[in-house]
Amino acid sequence: MSEHSLLLLDRKTLEISGVENVNTFDEEEIILETMMGYLYVLGEQLHVSMLNLDQGKVVVEGNIINIEYKREGKDIKARGKNILSRLLK
Repeated sequence: MSEHSLLLLDRKTLEISGVENVNTFDEEEIILETMMGYLYVLGEQLHVSMLNLDQGKVVVEGNIINIEYKREGKDIKARGKNILSRLLK
């Protein structure tokens, strides 16, 4: 995995490379850890249609409203723990 890129097609499909981890996701928000920082994808009816962390590739489909990079902070760590606790219940 040597580069990070985003390809947005008609605000319906987002192809991302350089992904290291998926921190959390639901139908309105997906938080990805990329080699360039944390990437927030906000929208409606979002779903991950392809996930290959070995190659660092993710494809998100749905109505994409906002894409934003953020630095790691307590908010991101808390969300990651929250989804883990929900999965382990």
